[in-house]
Amino acid sequence: MQPMVFQPIKDTRETAIFPFIRKIDLMSSNSYILSAQNQIALIDPGGLEEQSDLLIREIALLQDEKPRPTVVYLTHVHIDHWIQVHHMMASSPMKRTYVAAQEVGARALENGDRDLTLASLLGKSIKCVCVPLKLLCQAEPNHASSDQASSNRPSTNQVSACPASSIQNSIDLDGWNYEYTAITTEILDGLVLKSQTVPLGGGDTLEIFHTPGHSPDSISLRAGSLLFLGDLFFAPNPGTAGAYGWNRQDFMNSILKVIWVLENRQIDICFSGHGRAIDVQTAKKTLEVLYSDAATLENIEDITPQWAKRTSAFAQDLMNELERTFTIIAGRLVYVSHMLSTLEEEGEAKEIEQLLDMQVMDDLFSEFHAFTAQLRAGRRLDIELVHKTGQVVGKLDRIVQKEKLSSFLDKSLLSRACRLLSDYAIIYRGYRPPYYVSYVNVNKLIRDILAQLLKKPYDEQAIMNAESDEDYRKALSYRIAYVSLFDDIRFVFEPGREDIFARMDRDRFSDTFADILERFAGGGAKEIRIAVTRNDAWVTIRMTAKGEMPSHPLAQATRFLERSLALSGGLLEILCEEEGPALEIELSGLGEEWPS
Repeated sequence: MQPMVFQPIKDTRETAIFPFIRKIDLMSSNSYILSAQNQIALIDPGGLEEQSDLLIREIALLQDEKPRPTVVYLTHVHIDHWIQVHHMMASSPMKRTYVAAQEVGARALENGDRDLTLASLLGKSIKCVCVPLKLLCQAEPNHASSDQASSNRPSTNQVSACPASSIQNSIDLDGWNYEYTAITTEILDGLVLKSQTVPLGGGDTLEIFHTPGHSPDSISLRAGSLLFLGDLFFAPNPGTAGAYGWNRQDFMNSILKVIWVLENRQIDICFSGHGRAIDVQTAKKTLEVLYSDAATLENIEDITPQWAKRTSAFAQDLMNELERTFTIIAGRLVYVSHMLSTLEEEGEAKEIEQLLDMQVMDDLFSEFHAFTAQLRAGRRLDIELVHKTGQVVGKLDRIVQKEKLSSFLDKSLLSRACRLLSDYAIIYRGYRPPYYVSYVNVNKLIRDILAQLLKKPYDEQAIMNAESDEDYRKALSYRIAYVSLFDDIRFVFEPGREDIFARMDRDRFSDTFADILERFAGGGAKEIRIAVTRNDAWVTIRMTAKGEMPSHPLAQATRFLERSLALSGGLLEILCEEEGPALEIELSGLGEEWPS
């Protein structure tokens, strides 16, 4: 179907649709105008004034052709779908306009509920809205609970439903009789679909289904061969699942309901609250995938303004670290490519140069920094930055997964980048990063970390002993890519008693500890002294550095490193002493005996 133009709807006699499809964002939804004989139905007026002005102009033309009431149907009451309704209803062409929303959402609009509308999360103020048409009311008869959980999996087979119960009703709206039939249908054992059928005139109808989960008031609407699904396709997305009103089991049940509708009505096209329309077969496959995804979303965090603010702060720290890490990776790629070219290995040099599109990477970070500047200026929201970071992290993850990178770059560098990307993906999904706790011998661990940092990761003889050109180029590339930060640094390690154990995530701690040492080395340290002591239930690791260091090497990354150590079980304190920059890490210790 073409956007921004009226066109007839298949399987209707007189009803036409005007689809307003816009770019996906948090500020506004798609909108759809249905022109029928007895009413104009506007599905989701959206959140932008210029969008609503265009819709008003189209409705004005329809009213000029034939005056009739306009009903604004809200697929749910998140403000990106309706915030312009006041502006629209104040216009002359929409004087006879009535808002229709599912009963729970209707109460939220009338009470100015900032939580269910997500106004709170999106930092918006709202005015109360009168909703004379409360759809799918709980008081209307049904023979089973629509909230009853179903263990049925999605099915693409034709489903036979139990006979439906129905009741006819009407509402007087300033002399206009709004008629509808309320129906309940048991579509699967214990799973009921509540619906309303509204006559549009000329034999056409609008069928409305209760499909909660994304929010308790979510509805889907059918006109002829078209099905409007609101935000159903986006409900389990990161940063969306867990928002106020989300219910995982209701959402899974609603998927079953929508699949039943797709199989028991002649649907050709599904329209979403955001993004393009999709055909019915694609919709079915998507819903089956979403069902499986939703089944894994147990115990995710609530997406609140506080969560958004906390995650936004983490995102900014993380992106700074990712930029630093990817800059190092890019620098080594350029250096390796240059050296191979100098050695007349032009083919390998070009292949390595193409592993990382520097311009794409620079654009990603530049765009993110511009986005952050807009946040600080008050022109962006924390939740928008959270989603923006999710997009950037996804693109960077595809870059770092290139197999060729790991063939010659320092594996610890790639491992650190992968961990950063994974941590954000997990937090964005609504979970906490995994914490694999164990009791670790601290003295032995630090010795192992130092040994690993000082060990050359390449075989000196590999270049000379290469059995093929490919092996030779690989060994040569790996050797050129290796950069040691610690050749000129003196380490002094003062272990405590041999068996000092601390409670930690060993791998996370090792990564962060190595990162700290690298920052000290890069900051100009010539000597790094590490001491381990135990005091009662705490183990303290103290690190001091000597050298020409104009500032503390950790000053620009304090919050990031504090969070990283907290995820591994430690507490970080940055210190500045006479002899040079220092720090202390405290970990939960262990007594004389190994825990049983």
